[in-house]
Amino acid sequence: MKKLLCVLLSVLMLIPFACVSQASQGTNGTLKMLAYNVSGIPLVGDFQGSVFTSTNDRASKIGKLLNSSDADFIGVEEDFNGHRYLAAEMSAFPYRSANSGGVAQGQGLNIFSVHKLYNIDRVKWNKEFGYLSGSTDALSNKGFIYSLMELEPGVYINVITLHCDAGYEPLSVAARRDNFRQLAEYIGKNLNDGRALIVLGDFNFKFKRQLKDDLVTNLLEPTGLKDVWSEVYNNGLYDTSDPSFDLDSAGDTLDRVLFRSGDYMTLEPMSQTVPPLTGENGERYTDHNPMLTEFEYTLTGSEPVPRQLTEPEKENETLLNIKEIGWTVIRFFQLILGLTELPYLIAQGIELLINGKMP
Repeated sequence: MKKLLCVLLSVLMLIPFACVSQASQGTNGTLKMLAYNVSGIPLVGDFQGSVFTSTNDRASKIGKLLNSSDADFIGVEEDFNGHRYLAAEMSAFPYRSANSGGVAQGQGLNIFSVHKLYNIDRVKWNKEFGYLSGSTDALSNKGFIYSLMELEPGVYINVITLHCDAGYEPLSVAARRDNFRQLAEYIGKNLNDGRALIVLGDFNFKFKRQLKDDLVTNLLEPTGLKDVWSEVYNNGLYDTSDPSFDLDSAGDTLDRVLFRSGDYMTLEPMSQTVPPLTGENGERYTDHNPMLTEFEYTLTGSEPVPRQLTEPEKENETLLNIKEIGWTVIRFFQLILGLTELPYLIAQGIELLINGKMP
């Protein structure tokens, strides 16, 4: 009996150590994240890139290129009416978001992953500017899409793909500044779960622009996020007034990747490159360069099971088509409303003619 008790006691004593050792073995892995604006706005996107091609044909060709990419997770922006053709070519990425619709109603954001995705959440920006002026962002449902990605059994990471307000005149800058603040608030409220976080997409922000949208103060500092370009290629500098800050350093683009480590995983950016996602003769099908970022992750602790694991919804294409009709009517009246912006547009044009720049 004593021997049996000793054996049981020994097993019980080993259980907690076994649980910890499984998650604290210092397991390493790599994670490749790709952000790509696919220029999927009908007609407008047809003229972007180096060749003219239709929306659906361009989406299909980009889908084939993305499917052959060496990425684990792909976040795309401006993925609207051609989504079905894009997604059909991406068989290497079985886990994905349901499309949110065409250009009238859709968010333009979708995600594709080789790892399981859970808890997808779409959020629209509170502030956008421009029906006719700016970059006509008020005619969109821009925002961000959140997902919880399972890298390996029991190992999770938070991922956000976004598309911020475009333009660099004052009201667009103010809207983008509000985008950064809204995202920081969302992260503070929902993602302080100890897990690592990656944010990627079209920020419509460059450090070299030195505008008042201020990514650092409004997003990075409140959340503890770091910018991959700044860390890897700009010596960890964020202050553009610093004499050592190189405003002409390559890679400071509108498409960015942010990150922060967590309680159970450290993230170390290894590289950020522009993969050659072009046609056989070098054709480009978008006006944006894709951004491929490679991270090394190291497990550092025992991670609790998420409270909720909801698999992605299936898209209902018929319902989306019906909603698209209604949203098209709404956009028509918004364009009429946009006539009130004509004085602002005229003022911008005068400023550009006189001073060679926007106000």
